[in-house]
Amino acid sequence: MRIATVNGLYLEIPDVRYSFFDTPYIPHKLATAVDVYFDEKALFPFEEGKLVEVRKIKTPRYIPVSEDYLLIFEVEDFCLKVLHVEPKIKIGEKVFLGDEIGRLIYSGFFSPWSDKHAHFEVRSCNDRYRARGGITLFPEVRGLVPIVKGVEFEVIEKEEHYIWLKSLRKSGRGMTPFHNIEGGLPHYHYGAIFNEGKAELFGKIVEASEVLPNGVGVFKADFDVFANGIKVKGVGVFCNEEKLKLIGGDFEIGDTMELRIV
Repeated sequence: MRIATVNGLYLEIPDVRYSFFDTPYIPHKLATAVDVYFDEKALFPFEEGKLVEVRKIKTPRYIPVSEDYLLIFEVEDFCLKVLHVEPKIKIGEKVFLGDEIGRLIYSGFFSPWSDKHAHFEVRSCNDRYRARGGITLFPEVRGLVPIVKGVEFEVIEKEEHYIWLKSLRKSGRGMTPFHNIEGGLPHYHYGAIFNEGKAELFGKIVEASEVLPNGVGVFKADFDVFANGIKVKGVGVFCNEEKLKLIGGDFEIGDTMELRIV
């Protein structure tokens, strides 16, 4: 599945969840990175590349993990920086689209409610480590999942730090359940609107305060989310994922709720 273009090349992944903006980190806010939620094994997302560097790096401890891996691949005229993947291959090896490059691991960069994923960031090979200054990704915008209609949801899965919700009513298709809105709302303090300057979220108009070079509008998530009148930390909204991730609240599988923003 082609999810973005960069320097004339497609970035391709299997049919899994991914996110450009459901994260607090700078490369995502600047549209130079994407997180891909593979099933345990990370796969190479370009036609061809070569692993040129592997480092173990120290991390914050937002969860009790102190190390992560940083992988650098040469891909034509740029480099692909990869985090949160324990490499299976060795430096100097060539890889091709869909090849396994390693297994997903938990990282101290993660919030407690984060799931394992590979962080793919595109950079100049002469400036491969920094968070800023990357190369812009241009998302492929299309209808991937049913769009939420109304405010009623049901709990369908419960994990230690979050629950998954499904909408009880749907209409049309979009990049995300909120049409073209993606983000951690409001816990990451911003959200994104693919190829649009404004959008509607539970009857509230959100409007971009900035438009990135790839046409994505970024807005401030200056509101609170309430589930059955109880304030929660937020809702995670992803591309190619019709469920919503609710962070906070004391609910059980089968419970129904109304979500509101104020």
